[in-house]
Amino acid sequence: MRRLFPIPSPYVRSAVFPDTAGTENSAASAPGTSPEGNTGTVLGTGEVSGAAVSGTADSGAADFTDRRWSLDELADLYAYPRTDDGAGWLRANMVSSLDGAAHHEGRSQPLSSDADMRIFGVLRGLADAVVVGAETVRKEGYRPARAREAFAARRAAAGQAPAPAIAVVTASLDLDFSQPLFTEPLVPTVIVTGSGADEARVRAARDAGAEVLFAGEGAAVDPSRVVGALAARGLSRLLTEGGPRLLGQFAGSGALDELCLSLAPLVVAGDASRIMNAPVTTVPETFVLASVLEEAGFLFTRYRRS
Repeated sequence: MRRLFPIPSPYVRSAVFPDTAGTENSAASAPGTSPEGNTGTVLGTGEVSGAAVSGTADSGAADFTDRRWSLDELADLYAYPRTDDGAGWLRANMVSSLDGAAHHEGRSQPLSSDADMRIFGVLRGLADAVVVGAETVRKEGYRPARAREAFAARRAAAGQAPAPAIAVVTASLDLDFSQPLFTEPLVPTVIVTGSGADEARVRAARDAGAEVLFAGEGAAVDPSRVVGALAARGLSRLLTEGGPRLLGQFAGSGALDELCLSLAPLVVAGDASRIMNAPVTTVPETFVLASVLEEAGFLFTRYRRS
């Protein structure tokens, strides 16, 4: 796995301190250093200065280290930002083929890789809750998140439960409450629905041990209120894994803060949906590149809302 962005410091020339170009310390101390602690000289927007890059691939000098990143290194890179007053932060994690497909034959797993699953595990290891749509729960056969020893100390220090809760967003509550997601969770599964949801289904969910939260006045869920409802419950570090319709609703309502997109070096054709499937936005929203990793042709990108 190689880090392609922010640019590793040996390949960055500081536009502010050109006489110290190419040294580790000068890049680390220059203004605009990456907030994740990676030592590339970057602009405050998260973009590398066009004048700042030296030793590029075109010059033949760049040889970014290709190695296996430890879980701790990945956890540091993907750490959630601090938010004010307990406000929630909603991060999405999705995978796409080169031609824009979010799945192959109905499932995302065929587009994944070992490195993708490693990052998937890290993102779950950092989250308070994994937010997912009911259709995805049914299609992918969602199970409770596991506690992982690799993240135990980090989660304990942050005051988190041993594993993230699974939070299912659903208007109908058309879920099988006899499934392991509800019968075997380490942390109780959360249902997020509208206040006008069917009372019998709400009662059935609670009888199955799920916690029910309301985000919306009618039966439908208001996607702009999901983050607030979960944050009020103490679940502020949020990770959504879709599916495409739910992610499109989050993006369209302005609730999405960050997108981690794995780009698979695969072409599948067909009519698979994109990673977001929702009505077009009135004005496209700009996201800023935060980091890029690469392994075996897969690109693991991270964008934050500007």
